[in-house]
Amino acid sequence: MRDVSCKLLSTAYQTGTKGEQIPTEKTEKEIPIIDEESVYANEFYQGNEQGYKPSLRLIISILNYQDERELIYMGTEYSIIRTQKKNEDELILICERKVKNVK
Repeated sequence: MRDVSCKLLSTAYQTGTKGEQIPTEKTEKEIPIIDEESVYANEFYQGNEQGYKPSLRLIISILNYQDERELIYMGTEYSIIRTQKKNEDELILICERKVKNVK
């Protein structure tokens, strides 16, 4: 059995002298995962048309999500493309893998 870990990343920002938002610190919050699903074919193609490459669907408790935009799953960083409410208690995170050294 493998150890499954998921950490939501949130970034704190500070306003600079010219009014720009400067990231100051990232905090990680480890959360339990309810399930992992494959990305649906139509979701993959629709995302591709908009410039996204969805590669991961995670189901988590809606109580654990505080509008974070990034996560680390099994040691790999992902951007959260969008969220979808599955039911009253569960939330689906549709994610794409982050590419390093690209801004």
